[in-house]
Amino acid sequence: MTDLSGVRSVPAAPARPLPAGGITSPLRVLWLSAWQVIGLAAIGAGLGAMYSFLAEPEYRATTTLLIEPKEANVVEIDKVYDSSSVLREYQRTQYELLRSRELASAIVESLQLEAHPIYADDVAEMREGDSSWKAQVGSFIKTHAPAVYDALDLETYLARRETLVDVVVDHLSIQPVPNTYLVDISYRSPDPQLSADVANEVVTRFVYRERDARAGITEEAVGWLTQRLEQSRDELQKSEARLQQFLEDQNLVNVGGARGLAEDELTEQTRRLREARLRREQMANVYSKIRAAGSRIELLQEIPLIQEDPLVRDTKAAYLSAKEALEQLGPRYGAKHPTRVTAQARFDAARSAYFTQLRIRADGLRSEYELADSTVRDLQANVDRSMTRIQSLDRKDYELRVLEREVQANRELYETFLRRFKETEATSDLQPGNARVIDRATVPGEPVWPKPLLLTIACGLLGLFTGCGLVLVREALDDSVKSTEELEALTGTPILCSLPKLSGRKSTAEKLVRLELDDPKSTYAEGVRTLRTSVLLSDASARPTKRIMVCSSLPEEGKTSISSNLAIVLAEREKVLLIDTDLRRPRLAKLFGLPATPGLWQVLSGEAPLDACIQSFAEGHLHLMTAGGEIRNPQVMLASQRFHALLDTLSQRYDRIVFDTPPVQLVSDALLFARMMDAVILVARADTTGRKVVASAARHLRDTEAPLLGAVLNQVDIRRARDSEGGYYYRYGYYG
Repeated sequence: MTDLSGVRSVPAAPARPLPAGGITSPLRVLWLSAWQVIGLAAIGAGLGAMYSFLAEPEYRATTTLLIEPKEANVVEIDKVYDSSSVLREYQRTQYELLRSRELASAIVESLQLEAHPIYADDVAEMREGDSSWKAQVGSFIKTHAPAVYDALDLETYLARRETLVDVVVDHLSIQPVPNTYLVDISYRSPDPQLSADVANEVVTRFVYRERDARAGITEEAVGWLTQRLEQSRDELQKSEARLQQFLEDQNLVNVGGARGLAEDELTEQTRRLREARLRREQMANVYSKIRAAGSRIELLQEIPLIQEDPLVRDTKAAYLSAKEALEQLGPRYGAKHPTRVTAQARFDAARSAYFTQLRIRADGLRSEYELADSTVRDLQANVDRSMTRIQSLDRKDYELRVLEREVQANRELYETFLRRFKETEATSDLQPGNARVIDRATVPGEPVWPKPLLLTIACGLLGLFTGCGLVLVREALDDSVKSTEELEALTGTPILCSLPKLSGRKSTAEKLVRLELDDPKSTYAEGVRTLRTSVLLSDASARPTKRIMVCSSLPEEGKTSISSNLAIVLAEREKVLLIDTDLRRPRLAKLFGLPATPGLWQVLSGEAPLDACIQSFAEGHLHLMTAGGEIRNPQVMLASQRFHALLDTLSQRYDRIVFDTPPVQLVSDALLFARMMDAVILVARADTTGRKVVASAARHLRDTEAPLLGAVLNQVDIRRARDSEGGYYYRYGYYG
C-alpha cells in the first residue's frame, strides 16, 4: 500500500448562501441583453410600419343620438307605457337595440349593401357554403382527428354561415357620452361615403322604429284595457249578485245585532250553569252518604245536613225527651206498670216520628240532588246551543265580509281600468319619441386606421416589452453559474482566476491549448498567469504543490485547455510534466499534434519504459505524457499500486505535475487518485454549468478528502464581467 501520510487534505468549508442579486439585478440583466431587447423592439416597429403601409384604410363616420330616459307626459297617465324603472338598465337596453341584428338587417336591405362593390365579393364567398376554407379545414380535422372535431363541436360552428348582417354588426360601434343622455353611433368601412350613409341610416331607422313601437304599444294597451274593462264589469256584477243572494238565503238583516243578543243569552245561561254546578257539587257528598246508608237509620243520623232540618230537630228532641223519661221510670216501675206502659208508648211514638222524619228528609235531599243534576244538564245543553248559534253567525258574517270584499275589489278594479282606458284613449293620437338625432354623420376626410406613427410606436413598445420579458424569464429559468461570487458560494473555495470567453479562431480547441504560447499578451494568457500565481502562493514552506489536478463537473468546460496553458506557464520557470489521465476520451495528443502512443497506458501495463512515454513540447520546456489510447475500464489501472508508484517516481523527477482528468460527475476515475494530489482545481464554465452540478462536484471531492485548492470560472463574458466584481482587469488588456 502507498503511504498517504503526506497527502494534504482540505477541511469541508461551511455552506454559504448564494449572493443576492439585489434590486438592480433585473436592470443589470436587461442592460447586458440590451441589443437583444432593442432588436425585438426594432422588429416590432418594422412590422407595425409595414402593416400600416400595406393595410387597407378604414374610415369612420359618427352620428350623435339623444335618448331621453322618460317621455314627456301631457296627461298624467299612471305608467301606461313605462320607459324604465331603472335608468341604467333602460339605457343599456337601447344600446343593444341599436346593435341588434334586426336593425342591421333592415339597413342592409334599405341601402342594398349586397350590391355594394366593397361587399360584393364577401357576399359571394359567404354563399359558397362548404367550399370555403373553414369548411375545408373542418373536413380535414374531421377526417384525421375525429375526437378533436367532436370535442370542439365544429359541426355546429361550421353550420353557422356568416352573413352581411354580421359584418354590419361587427363594424358598428355604440359609445355612450359620459354624464349625458347622448350616444355616438359610428360605422367603419373602407368607403367614407358608405360609413356616413350607414351611420345616418342606423339612427333614422332606430327613431322611426321607436315611434312605431310606441304607437303599437299604445294601440295594444287600448285593446287590452277594453278587454279587461269588460271582464272587470262582468266580475263586479257577478260578485254583487252573489252577495245579494247570500243575504236573502240566510235571512240576514244585521248580523252584528243578532250576534249581540246571542252573546247576552249565552252569558246568562253560563252564569246559571255555574251556579247549578256549584249546587250539585254541594249535594254530591250528602247524596253519596244517603245512598251508602240505605235503610239504616243510625247512618242517616250521622249526616249533618239531615240534622239541620227543623222537623228533624223537633222530632229528635221529642224522641230524646221520651227516651229520658222512660229511662227514669225503668228502675221504679215494672214493665207492666201503667205509668211505664204509658212512657213506653210515648217513647215508641216519638222514635217512630223521628225515624220517619229522617227518611223523609233523606228522600228530600236525594230529590234535590237529582234536580240539581238535571238542571246542570239542561243548562249545559242550552249553552252548547247558544255557542253553536254564535259560531253559525260568525261563519255567516265571515262569508258576508268575503263577498263584500270581493264586491269592493271588483268595483275598484273596474274603476281603475275605466280611468286608464279613458286616459289612454284620450292620448292615443300623441306619441312623443324619447330618441332624436342631434348631429348627423358627415363623410370623413381622413382614415382612422391604420395610423402609421401610432402603430409603429405601439408595435415597437410591444416588441420592447416582449424582449424584456423574454430576457427576464430566460434569466429566471437559467440555473447556470454566472459570476465568481456564485461559484465561490457553491464550492466553498476561493476563486483562483476567471478566464474570458474567446471567439473566432482562438476559440478552437487546438488554439486554446497553446494560447499562452501563440498570444501571450491576450487577456486569456493573463488569466492563466494569474492562476499560476495562485498555485505558487499556495506552496507550503515544508512541501511545494507538486501534483496539481485540473478537473471539471461535466465535459466541454475547458479543463483540458486550462491544464495545458497552466502547464505551459509553469514550465517557463520549472520542470513541468503534463499528463492526460482521461483514458476514456484522451485529447492532449491530438490537440498538441503528438503521437498518441506510447503513453500512460503503456507505462502502467508495462508495454513501454517510462522515458519512451514522455514527449517534449515548446522547445523542451514542457514534457507531456499522453493517455496512450482509449481504455474501456481505466479505474482498475488508476487505482493500482503501479500508478501510485509512478506518481512517486515522477514527483522526484519534476517540479510540477499537471493532471488533465475526466469529468467527476460522469465517472469516478479522477476521484480514485484525487487524495494523492497536492492541489485540486475545479473548473466551471460560466453561463453553462449548472449550480447544482458544481455544488455536487465539490461535495464529491470533499467526500474523497481531495485537497481542493480553488475554482476557476471559465468562458466569462467580458461585457458581463465588467458589471460585476472580479473582471476589472479585462478592461485594460495587457499592461506594460
